[in-house]
Amino acid sequence: MKLLSIQERLGLVSYRNQSKSEIKPHIVVDTDICNSGCPHKCTTWVCPAKCYTLDEENKVHFQVEDCIECGTCMYACDQGAVDWNYPDPEIGRGVNWNFG
Repeated sequence: MKLLSIQERLGLVSYRNQSKSEIKPHIVVDTDICNSGCPHKCTTWVCPAKCYTLDEENKVHFQVEDCIECGTCMYACDQGAVDWNYPDPEIGRGVNWNFG
């Protein structure tokens, strides 16, 4: 059995009752805060799904499509840029976890 890379594993993330093109974001990131006053841009270092990236001008960009809802960015961001609301379980949205 071939061991999968992190990127290959993240590509297998599935969402309950929605395709990736229909994701209703559980997280909103104000990248203006990241790019105007954040001294460390730590979310670009701690996100295991690499949803936060830096461009060639050292500007932070965020994309929710590969988010695995781990919450790391919510705790790492000390600048108030991350607004997190867990998906509504009654609607059946969010990451489809295999073991709980």
